[in-house]
Amino acid sequence: MELTTMKLHREQRLPGPFASPWLVISGAVILGIIIVAMTLRNFDRDGTQMATILEEKGASLIKALEAGARTGIRNPQGAEMRMQVLVEEMADQPDILFIMVTDHTGRVLAHSEPEKQGEVVFSPEDMSQLEPAKGVSWRIMTKENNRAFVVYRQFMPLQGRDGWWGRVHGDDQQGGTMQQGGAGDSGHSSMMNGRGRGMGRMRHDGHSRELMSFFSTPDMPPPIIYVGMDVTPFEQARDRDARHAMVMAGMLLLLGLAGLISLIWAQSVRRSRQMLRDSQAFSAEIIASLPEGLVLVDGDGRVALVNGKAEEQLGVTYDTVRGKRPEDVLPRAMTEALSVLSREGRMHEAETECLINGGAVIPMSISGARVFGQEGNEGGADAEHLADILILRDLREVRRLQQEVRRKEKLAAVGSLAAGVAHEIRNPLSSIKGYATYFGTRFPEGSEDRAAASIMVQEVDRLNRVITDLIGISRPSDIKRIEADICELARHCVRLLGPDAAAQGIAVSCDCAEGVPHLFVDPDRLSQALLNICLNGMEAMADGGELNMAIDVEDDEYLRIRISDTGHGITPDALARIFDPYFTTKSQGTGLGLAIVHKIIEAHGGVISVVSRTADTCAAASGSAPDEANGAPAGAQGGTTFTILLPLDAQQDA
Repeated sequence: MELTTMKLHREQRLPGPFASPWLVISGAVILGIIIVAMTLRNFDRDGTQMATILEEKGASLIKALEAGARTGIRNPQGAEMRMQVLVEEMADQPDILFIMVTDHTGRVLAHSEPEKQGEVVFSPEDMSQLEPAKGVSWRIMTKENNRAFVVYRQFMPLQGRDGWWGRVHGDDQQGGTMQQGGAGDSGHSSMMNGRGRGMGRMRHDGHSRELMSFFSTPDMPPPIIYVGMDVTPFEQARDRDARHAMVMAGMLLLLGLAGLISLIWAQSVRRSRQMLRDSQAFSAEIIASLPEGLVLVDGDGRVALVNGKAEEQLGVTYDTVRGKRPEDVLPRAMTEALSVLSREGRMHEAETECLINGGAVIPMSISGARVFGQEGNEGGADAEHLADILILRDLREVRRLQQEVRRKEKLAAVGSLAAGVAHEIRNPLSSIKGYATYFGTRFPEGSEDRAAASIMVQEVDRLNRVITDLIGISRPSDIKRIEADICELARHCVRLLGPDAAAQGIAVSCDCAEGVPHLFVDPDRLSQALLNICLNGMEAMADGGELNMAIDVEDDEYLRIRISDTGHGITPDALARIFDPYFTTKSQGTGLGLAIVHKIIEAHGGVISVVSRTADTCAAASGSAPDEANGAPAGAQGGTTFTILLPLDAQQDA
């Protein structure tokens, strides 16, 4: 089970590059455009190549016909016959459907099928659409349910041969050539006679002569030659293109869909990881900010996590306990709680006294639970044990608040009692004191009766002081703040205690740090509190000792007064009750002194705490706030230290 370290800090959250729906839509559109472009690019590739081949073949045939026509024009005898023979012979190929020559009006001048000579195969509108020119063009033409790949252009056998007219019609010196042409004609006629099939299809009529007249008349529009070829190879090539394009489009579509799905999946994984990181950071922040201590023991039985609060409570650090057995680094109370978890799977909140590192015993509440994996039922045989979690709650503040509530309840009860006592007892006491004084004057000086009357008056005065103190505790303190030098106030108290301290062999001292500010306090009430604490310390040092009062500033917020003695100390049981009214460990006393001190300090907005050492114990008590007590002097075998904290920001009208 892998766990992060316990140095928990707030994780910087970085914006994740998540894909928005618009980004996915844009990707799909771009993918579609690419697929369409690739499909169109490949769709007519084979068809274009086949069209080029057929176009070049038709152009070659046209050039061959032009060459044959050029021979016939130079030898006018039998020119019509040669032209017709050439057309029929060249059309006599498996993939040639027809060859024909028309004039600019669409009328057939020569045709591979002689019976079609003279027919009008194209209307003027068709001729305007064909737009024949010197360059080769092609069209797919349909006639009588027959489709043909037709290559056509202007039929100009003498194109680019300047001076041919004079050589054909007026140059007598070329007669030998003409005769040679005639011989050639005779040879050609012999060839034609050898191929009776061609001669049988020839027609010697005015249409052939009319064809030749186009070449003997310079200003006449040139005829157009057409070579019709079988369209099947072209259509087969287009079908192959279509199939290939569909296959390519399908493959691109599949690849594109796979890419989009991968993108969506990757973004989903990225989002899940980001959410996991956020959850981990959130959980870590919660754990670090918990007001309670948390200890996590992994499935292998080793400490895996300790938050900051648990470090404070147990007096350990995460680095010192990580990966170790709980029984080696944790208090015994926690190992016992883990044993309960292993048996029962859950531990309800239980209070215990926990001995922490450093030797202090603190009250603590421990609860816990066992964490199982998702597979299997909790606690079942197939459940995976992941970790044990212990929640620690420090009960010192709770106990202090409980004591404070009990003390307030006692004060409330004392207040009710004091109101009745003040009203019901003081008047009779005044009468008793008056009669005792009266009868005392009636007895002679030095007589036992006069002494008895004097004792009665003293006891009435003592009882009256008790009632006054009782009323002082029960009612709100009315303090009158003025600016006072606390150091001078403490020195004045030390001077008042000097004679009695010297008589008991007690050394009294006062240490005041530099820069201690003046405060707005009630000097009389604060002096009363300091004197009560000092007198209690002197009573604890019957055989002499040291009494020290130290004044300084703590954290720029409080003025701190520490009063330490080297007396016999206070036991832990008594220490928890020293601020309760009427609680005392002395044979004589009312038990109201420290209660009054606590009330005075509380009226000033301060707190008071005490740490006491006996010969074998160390205990602490706090009147208002824990963790404010300071230890007794180092090396002392016994003694008590009272610590008073007064806020520096107290105002005169507070």
